[in-house]
Amino acid sequence: MNKILIIPNPHRDPQLVYTKKALACLAEQSVFVSPHFAPMLKDLAQPAPNDVPYQGMDLVIALGGDGTLLSIAREAAVYQLPVLGINLGHLGFLAEIEKHEIEESLFRLCHGQFSIENRMMLHGEVRRATGESITFNALNDIVVSRSQSSRLIELKLCVNGEFVDDYKADGMIVATPTGSTAYSMSAGGPILDPAVKSFVITPICPHKLYAKTIVVPDEVEISMTISNRNPRPAVVSSDGLENAEISQGDSLVLRRSDYTARLVKINDNRFYSVLQHKLLGKEK
Repeated sequence: MNKILIIPNPHRDPQLVYTKKALACLAEQSVFVSPHFAPMLKDLAQPAPNDVPYQGMDLVIALGGDGTLLSIAREAAVYQLPVLGINLGHLGFLAEIEKHEIEESLFRLCHGQFSIENRMMLHGEVRRATGESITFNALNDIVVSRSQSSRLIELKLCVNGEFVDDYKADGMIVATPTGSTAYSMSAGGPILDPAVKSFVITPICPHKLYAKTIVVPDEVEISMTISNRNPRPAVVSSDGLENAEISQGDSLVLRRSDYTARLVKINDNRFYSVLQHKLLGKEK
C-alpha cells in the first residue's frame, strides 16, 4: 500500500486525536488527507493531490462510525479501493479497528498482514411517471418509507416482473447481506452471512396478518410501484440518506450494483464473533 488516504469524521474526532495517532503510526508511508483537513494536519500528512481524493490511492482509512464508513465505502467502490474502518462511534458494526487497537492494527497493515473482503452493493433507480430517473448505490439498504404523513404507503412489489403482493405499510426495506444486520433486522428480517448472494425484502409494519420477509437471489430485479391510491409521496433512502421522493405511478427498481465495496480485514474478526460482541454484548 504505497498511497493511503485518511478521511476522519470531525464530529467523531473533533480534535483529530485519533486521526493524528493513525498518521503517526503510518509515518513511513505516503499518507494523504482530504483537502478539508490538510491545514490542520500539514505537519503529518499532505493533501490529496487532486479534486477527487480517491484517484491514485491504494487504500482509504475511514475514522468515524458506521455512517462514515458506509459513505466512504460507497465512494471508494467506484475506484475499486479497499477501505479500512476505525470505529469512533457507538456500535461500529462494520469497522475493523477499535480505538485501542489502532497502533497494533496499523502495524500489521504496514506489514501486509491483512485481507480484503468483498461486499455486494445495491443499485437503485427511481423511474418517474414523467420519464425522469434518479440512480444511486447502497452498501446497506435502500428503503421506501412514508414521509411526514402518518398514513400508510400502498405499493406493489414485483420480482423479475412477477407480481409478489400489494402492501399497505410504513415502508419496505431491501437490504444486502451487509445491511441485514441494520434496519432490516430491526424490522424483523433475518441476518445473512456476508458471503450469501441474496437480498432481503422486509416490509415495515405491514397492515396484514401475514407479511414475511422474502429472501431473493442477487441476480433478480426488484421493483416497487406506488399505488395511484397513495395520496402523498413516499421517500426513498439509501444507507439512511434521503435520495428522492416517489409519487403515484412512480416506481423504484433495484438490482445488484456493478460496484463492490472492499473492506480491509486485519484482526481475524469473524462475522459470527462480531455478532456476539457487537449485537449481544458478549466479550471477545
